[in-house]
Amino acid sequence: MKRDSQFYVEYSIYYLIVFLILCEWLKPIMELTNTGYDHYFLIFIALSLALALLGLPLIITWLIKIAYIAFFIVQAYSDYSIASTEGFAFLYSDLQWNIWQLVQRNFTEVSNPFRTLLFLILIWMLVYLIHHWITVRMSIFYFLALTIFFIAMLDTFSEYDGKVAIIKVVLLGLMLTAFLFLKRFSTTMGAFMQRKSSLYYCIPVIFFVSLVGLIAFMLPKAPPQWADPVPFIKGVAGGGIGGTVEGKVGYGENDEKLGGGFSQDDTVVFRAHAPKKQYWRIETKDFYTTKGWTVANGSYNEWEIPSNTLLPLSIPIGEEQSQAEIFPLTDLPFILQPYGLQRVLFDGSTIFTEETEKLQTVVQNTIAVPEHYQLIYSEPSYSFTALKDENMPRTTVNSRFLQLPHELPERVRDLAEEITGEYHTTYDKARAIERYFQQNGFIYDTRNIAYPAQEQDYVDQFLFETKRGYCDNFSTAMVVMLRSVDIPARWVKGFVGGEQIDRTDDGLLVFEVQNNDAHSWVEVYVDGLGWMPFEPTIGFSSPASVDYDVDLSDIEDELVPEEQRELEQQQKEEMEQAVQNDQTNEVATNLFNEKNRKWLIALAIVVIVIAYIMYRHRRKWLPTVYVKMNRQKKQNAGSFDLSYSRLLKQLEYQGFKRQNHQTLKSFAQEVDAHFGTSDMTILTEAYERMIYSENGEELDFEQLKQCWESLIERASS
Repeated sequence: MKRDSQFYVEYSIYYLIVFLILCEWLKPIMELTNTGYDHYFLIFIALSLALALLGLPLIITWLIKIAYIAFFIVQAYSDYSIASTEGFAFLYSDLQWNIWQLVQRNFTEVSNPFRTLLFLILIWMLVYLIHHWITVRMSIFYFLALTIFFIAMLDTFSEYDGKVAIIKVVLLGLMLTAFLFLKRFSTTMGAFMQRKSSLYYCIPVIFFVSLVGLIAFMLPKAPPQWADPVPFIKGVAGGGIGGTVEGKVGYGENDEKLGGGFSQDDTVVFRAHAPKKQYWRIETKDFYTTKGWTVANGSYNEWEIPSNTLLPLSIPIGEEQSQAEIFPLTDLPFILQPYGLQRVLFDGSTIFTEETEKLQTVVQNTIAVPEHYQLIYSEPSYSFTALKDENMPRTTVNSRFLQLPHELPERVRDLAEEITGEYHTTYDKARAIERYFQQNGFIYDTRNIAYPAQEQDYVDQFLFETKRGYCDNFSTAMVVMLRSVDIPARWVKGFVGGEQIDRTDDGLLVFEVQNNDAHSWVEVYVDGLGWMPFEPTIGFSSPASVDYDVDLSDIEDELVPEEQRELEQQQKEEMEQAVQNDQTNEVATNLFNEKNRKWLIALAIVVIVIAYIMYRHRRKWLPTVYVKMNRQKKQNAGSFDLSYSRLLKQLEYQGFKRQNHQTLKSFAQEVDAHFGTSDMTILTEAYERMIYSENGEELDFEQLKQCWESLIERASS
């Protein structure tokens, strides 16, 4: 192939785009396998492309690539120099060892340097194949399709986020595909295309692909239309990888065996209209078995409660009343309870279970999921002064909230006493245990979580061996430690948070709550105040609303750092809210800052131009609109009157304007004579009968409709 300066310029651009695409191809491999030395791999790709561009003899390119591979492996996996005898000895011994392992079929025993060698050879072959596609076939369609498929699969079935990478690959691939198409086209054309480089004609390609990419980036994106396919595929296959069964996140009834990892599932289970993001209780459990949670003695006391009846829940009630509305989207035949729930309003009733405080929904005498229901609640606010009062009288609570198994290891009790020993109030002790998980090396993880052995306690394993888990581990451990120091506590299940997606007309926020938002936490009985929620799980915030009804300066020395920060944050938020209320009008004005004003002006100009163009060409598109509107309307005297007036207006656009002295009948004859029809005469006679007839005789509106459409189409052609 002839290689001149034009060739090198064109193919340099081609290979630069290929290099950028291969970077996106290489990035997820480096990220998912924790492979270092990324820059060495990128240099090898660039070197291979440069050698392909230069077209050096095959033996020279092979020697250069082999030399670089040897340098890479020695540099990355040894302390020797490539130019030293030790470096060559390292390469020889490693190669000899791995060849022997391959001969013996011990494929898992090959070394990391040999794996790197195989990967570099793969890149070598891939670059050669791309070079062949570009120089001979002048097409990279298959390479582009495989790259998009490769990134899409990793994005779907691994933790790698490939959305940006796919966009880059598509845009770069479109450019290169267009460049190569023009190159192929130029080789088949005559002197006209040969006068200039094909790159001259690629400038519009770069412009339009960049413009389309920019528009696509700025446009709003639709949410995923399907749930995460990984849990579904694993569910169909009957388990996880390698025979390890992996659970699926979400609310479940059975909590007797906790542990093990789970897969994410972004299926939306309900939509909530509420004043703010909050926790949604479903039920509590009180009996710890060393492996999980059940209900004491397995007994259930239940009774039915009609709609809009005060509920017998044990959670304290606040003063300010709020409302929320729940729209279940999956099989959730129970009430999602905000803290301070008082009443539930819907076309049905609820079955209240005393032991778990679960509220099942009954519709037409059957446990079923209502379309929606309304909640009336008053979120409790806990007085900080009362929480810190050491003289609060002790309240007797059901002994089931202090239950612990006899097999509980003694070191769990010892740890709980060590954490809470210096504190005197229930609140301070609960907060000390809550803070313990955040300060002692515990890790939040949902995948690599072990089940306890047959004779092993679930909490003991988490506290002293793994220190790794998710909400069930943290919440169960806190309840058990609280009970170990004689503080009544219970385990709570439900959902947390959700993603805000909208706002209703009456000011409520709209949240979508997924299976991923299923959660468990802790409720502690505080003397004099009742049950109070706590959140031990790392990364989550407590749902309890504490009223710091004290002056910071009076108790500053008594506060732990976390409480001091919370009190300062509350006072800061109160001040910011006051300032925000005073600046509402100013904020509204600032929305139209200089940047927004420029965009608004540009948008207004575009709208004005479009409107002007449409107005100038209204004679062409208005008849079509009239016809469509007329077909959708019910035909009667009123619609016929309007249609006839529009027809006269359209005829006027075409130069047929009725003179002041001219009758409708003569005007109709003039129009029919021009178009060679009798439609205008028929329409005019019907119009006059409709106006002047005293008997209101019936008109054939279907025939008039056909005449009108025929005439208005002729008038607009």
